[in-house]
Amino acid sequence: MALEISLASRYVFNPDLYIAKTGKDSNRRRTISLFVDPFEGAFLRAPIGPSFKSLSKLVQAKAVWILKKQKQIEEIKEFLPKREFISGETFLYLGRQLRLKVVSKSIISIPKVKVVEGRFFVILNSHFTKLGKQRIIRKVLINWYKKHARGILFNRVVIYSKKIQLSVPEIFLSSQSKRWGSCNTNGRIRFNWHVVMAPMYLIDYVVAHELCHFKHNNHSQDFWKLLGSILPDYESRRERLRKEGPKYI
Repeated sequence: MALEISLASRYVFNPDLYIAKTGKDSNRRRTISLFVDPFEGAFLRAPIGPSFKSLSKLVQAKAVWILKKQKQIEEIKEFLPKREFISGETFLYLGRQLRLKVVSKSIISIPKVKVVEGRFFVILNSHFTKLGKQRIIRKVLINWYKKHARGILFNRVVIYSKKIQLSVPEIFLSSQSKRWGSCNTNGRIRFNWHVVMAPMYLIDYVVAHELCHFKHNNHSQDFWKLLGSILPDYESRRERLRKEGPKYI
């Protein structure tokens, strides 16, 4: 079992204010993770073992970080509407806003997604309830994003692997809420599929950053020197991703 702890509301920090409930990943969680979500607020996920007292101390130690993240999110909150998955909503892809058009047809059995002239068209069966439509549209859009993320990320990984004379690593996708990417010593690299919502120059930063970690598994001067050799403007890209990142998650 695991615990999910919702922390105090925006800008009012009190580590003793929390609500504990079982988390969805309760059977697998072995570590403690702290999150700041644009809509759900700050919350902590932990195995069942640690006491509330110890978790409260951990949260208190992260108070400055939590408040900083909350303020950053507040600055871009206008870009983060709650999704209803209805016609007229817009979704980011490669830095562009694509407007959604939902088309209901009684004769279609398998929902489809296509992009035509800068618009997302989702075609699905007209017999779904409103809630059923929202769930189906969300699912098919995520699948569309993941499919295109694989192709885009693979191509960029091939390009930047050659630049640093690295064998092309095996690529995986994930929905990591705190990372854009990660890699391991087994030659595997994992990307957050949400990154394809960002402009290509930010995707390239994420790809190049993770590939450089295969050469330098740290953020030493050698790491930044290598990254700078293939992306001379990496600092501006990193700062842009830091500021705009939450709207792509």
